[in-house]
Amino acid sequence: MARETIVLTRGEVAAQIDLQEIVPAIEKCLAEFEKGEDLLPPKCIVDLPGGIAACLTGYTKATHKFSMKMGQERKGNVERGLPTIFSTMNLYDPDTGELLLIVESVLATMYRTAAAAAVAANHLARREAGVLAVIGSGQLGRQCVRALSRMRPFRSILLFDIRREQAERLAADLAEEAPAPIRVTDAEEACREADVICTATNSTEPIVRSEWVREGTHLSCMGADLHAKIECRPELLPRCRLFADKVEHCLQRGEASQAVERGILGKDCYAGSLGQVILGQVEGRRGRDEITLFDGIGLGVQDTTVAASIYEQALAKGLGRRVAFS
Repeated sequence: MARETIVLTRGEVAAQIDLQEIVPAIEKCLAEFEKGEDLLPPKCIVDLPGGIAACLTGYTKATHKFSMKMGQERKGNVERGLPTIFSTMNLYDPDTGELLLIVESVLATMYRTAAAAAVAANHLARREAGVLAVIGSGQLGRQCVRALSRMRPFRSILLFDIRREQAERLAADLAEEAPAPIRVTDAEEACREADVICTATNSTEPIVRSEWVREGTHLSCMGADLHAKIECRPELLPRCRLFADKVEHCLQRGEASQAVERGILGKDCYAGSLGQVILGQVEGRRGRDEITLFDGIGLGVQDTTVAASIYEQALAKGLGRRVAFS
């Protein structure tokens, strides 16, 4: 008899799944991916009349699991009173084909993205970095505050969003959980004071200006996963030592893709991948005054890793509904 499928809602993930267990799993995933034993089929993006649909898949040897995520974005849903993104992820046993998990994956994706941002900051930021700035206070910004603030002993956390009231609400929500005080400010002040900047927006207009970023800063840029999206002004990028989750993908649709297209950067602009830094194959930060930037567009193998972690946590804690499909 086939194993039952665990079904988890976003609320159950938020209440019961430990983000801190996902961070080391994503670190291992990024490193193992560089060994060439995982499978990462091309991302499928479909333009539909009302928006876009995207499908990401991946197999990782470390988890010995296969996942498939389908997400749909509809910007017009704001007027309908609906979320702009709907997404689910399935996790499979690659030997038997059994469907192990169905999970609402908007939040799961935020978890794996925030975990990657935290891993990058841990490997690339200066050891003495004391001020964290998070640009964007949506669901991704929330998880980035949670993940990054526990990677280093930050003295303070600065938060910016174009909707200041939303940033204020997030600061209040996380006040007791965060290990450092959170202060809402404007983008310029946040960037000028920060040792680590994490961008977590859906912006198609650059926010972070070059003149705001001090020497020695690290940036984890997590919002630009399509060519049209951009969070940093292109003139900042030549000042930075750039790293990708996967170089080929980032050249096409990452934070630096528009700068490459415009000839501001060459196609050799990335020093390497974060996984190569973790493995010691590529040197990361080379000095205290260097600006480092991690361009994280997200990979299907990261989805597989977060789904596997959620599945293991659900099994251990008895979470979710059990459904027998066969």
